[in-house]
Amino acid sequence: MAEQTVWRYDAGMRKSALILAPHPDDESITGLLPLRLREEGGFRVEVLPATLGSRPDRRFARCKELKAACRVLGFRVAALETDSEGRTAPSALIRRLQTARPDVMFLPHALDGHVTHQWTHRMGVAAMDATGGAFYVVETEYWHPLRHPNLMVTADACNLETLQTALAQHVGEVARNEYAARLPAWMVDNVRRGAELIGGAGSAAPAAAYATLYRLRKRQGGKWHSFLRQGCLIESSGDLAGLISSWV
Repeated sequence: MAEQTVWRYDAGMRKSALILAPHPDDESITGLLPLRLREEGGFRVEVLPATLGSRPDRRFARCKELKAACRVLGFRVAALETDSEGRTAPSALIRRLQTARPDVMFLPHALDGHVTHQWTHRMGVAAMDATGGAFYVVETEYWHPLRHPNLMVTADACNLETLQTALAQHVGEVARNEYAARLPAWMVDNVRRGAELIGGAGSAAPAAAYATLYRLRKRQGGKWHSFLRQGCLIESSGDLAGLISSWV
């Protein structure tokens, strides 16, 4: 990454982010921007898992793993209110949005290629609409790429190590699929894709080896509203400060 000057809001103006994670582990896989918001912007980041997974015998362990991962990331875990299927009740999410009023909300995009990710998107959007007001929303991708990302956030080696260490806390998941070991390859390919998706056709790739792609939009009045006129590359802390100052 380029410049490393850390920018932070004044303590009296501390901002917050809410990650609506489809499963415990998604907060680590797509958590680069929340991590940088916390480390460089002083944001308070909270994770609310939409589900604890499809296996009842693993839900208690997955909750413990989520808490361990969030300790690595410096995130908080929201109080859980799950039903017999291990899902967070939509009413619980609405109450959380009403009380916390996060400055930005993270959730998977509508076509992310996993049924739980798609359900999480729908639940999150419905909760925002039911709550009313305006929400800045960052959509994430993992199982299926975003067709029109507008934000590429680069990671340095320290960011990557933190994400991998956090992801490795999800012991049961990495035992069946080495998500943590494979994270760098995915982030390297994001640089390849993002170079032209974000910068425009023919643009050169950034110097950073690792990145995560997102889509930033505004949700208000039951509709999506464009926020960025063109793709935005976040490399330095100054880049991050400029982005956030335009929405808060």
